[in-house]
Amino acid sequence: MADCDLCSVSIPTVVPVRVFVPRFENSYPEGIWKGLCEPCLKAAKETADRFTTFSASGTVGKCDLCSAVAQLQPVQISRPSFSKGEEEDTAMLCKKCLAAVQEADKSWQRQKEKEQHEHH
Repeated sequence: MADCDLCSVSIPTVVPVRVFVPRFENSYPEGIWKGLCEPCLKAAKETADRFTTFSASGTVGKCDLCSAVAQLQPVQISRPSFSKGEEEDTAMLCKKCLAAVQEADKSWQRQKEKEQHEHH
């Protein structure tokens, strides 16, 4: 089991996203892998698509995925809750992480298509 790095839901398979964490750039110059569940990946990709279309400026703060201090864009996610089932929340992601999410989504879609063709 693995946990989503945005919403903390525990699922068997997460989508790998390569993130460049400034604090570890000397130790891991190629980046480190974070895992996102498919709903969080979809929400982050929608935000990334909106960001590239409108190029809106966000708020300055600390990215929830890579911990870099940068301009952030809000991503609407659902966190699991024992009392309500799930609650809406906002994760803040930087431009680099949004670009990494887009790349991860492309490779994830290709992998899913490949697996579907292999099973048929």
